[in-house]
Amino acid sequence: MKVTAEQRTYARIAGILLLVHLIEILGDYPTIIARGGETFAQTARYVVEHETLWRAALLCVALAWILVAVMAFALYVVLAPVQKRIAQLALILRLGGSFVGEATLMVRVAKTQLYSASAAAMFTTEQLGRLASMTQQTANAGIYTAWIFMGLGEGIFFWLFLRSRYLPRALAGFGIVGSIVLVAVPLSSLVYPQFGAALKPLLLTSLLAEIATAVWLLTKGLRSEKETAG
Repeated sequence: MKVTAEQRTYARIAGILLLVHLIEILGDYPTIIARGGETFAQTARYVVEHETLWRAALLCVALAWILVAVMAFALYVVLAPVQKRIAQLALILRLGGSFVGEATLMVRVAKTQLYSASAAAMFTTEQLGRLASMTQQTANAGIYTAWIFMGLGEGIFFWLFLRSRYLPRALAGFGIVGSIVLVAVPLSSLVYPQFGAALKPLLLTSLLAEIATAVWLLTKGLRSEKETAG
């Protein structure tokens, strides 16, 4: 298909946002990844001693979910000429994932308050630990739901990329596989929560597909009709 200047511009915007979206890792590392295996008391002590860092990390997560929405709009502009109605569906699904993901931040802020309350000794550590566990389960359910929305939307976008041949077929196909994984992992985790942690590494498939797409859009851009024919 013919590629307009507007599509090329928004494709590069999407590529930039796909990479900038990785700031979520800056938020998840100090609050989740680095805290793996710690007890409630250990994490609470860290939060009290590094409260500003903790809240800045949560802000990074919030910004990442906002970027998901803006990125979805950029991809919609790129792919609407291929099939507008289908592109609109993908946009709606990705926006749904952004909104649900952003809403889970409220639960994580509430959990932060539980960590801070441990310093005031208003409740026992065991009581606060149980409340923190409940809020974490709520946040996990929200994140899983957001991933399902995002995976469905991502799969449609990559299908449109495959159909239009704006991207190489191998890259678009890899993106479709990644989106399927992004839907399958949270669905499986909701049904079998005991396997949730073991399944999460599979999400690297979707992450790698997004990074590869971002690099291609920034370095090569959309393939033109002449390049596709060649």
